[in-house]
Amino acid sequence: MAFGDITTTDLNGWQYRAIGVLDSLVKAGLKAERYPLNWTVMNNGALRGEVDRLGARQTDNDRRAIFDEWCRVLDASAPRESKRFEGGVRLTAVFKHPTNRGDVQGSLVLDIDLPLDGEDQEESGRD
Repeated sequence: MAFGDITTTDLNGWQYRAIGVLDSLVKAGLKAERYPLNWTVMNNGALRGEVDRLGARQTDNDRRAIFDEWCRVLDASAPRESKRFEGGVRLTAVFKHPTNRGDVQGSLVLDIDLPLDGEDQEESGRD
């Protein structure tokens, strides 16, 4: 069963719908004083929210708490952990946000860098 080609009108419509969802998420986050994510709107209409790696004075625990809160608010799936090529781990959780024109799908991402060997040893007091 063929559905035909995806048109630029389809792609633009999906992005427009995702932008509407993003607008409501940002407004709700502002009202709840929730820490904002770095959001990306994909051309297929999906949203991607990433916890800022360069946030002012944020520890990995702070960043994890931000990620967990957004997962809870968006009723996202349990986070999946994967190893990053450059080291560290990436947590990814997916969510769906219903609209009157279909669901907007998205993902939440948290990258955690592993400490350098020297830093790890200094913090634990080992040589």
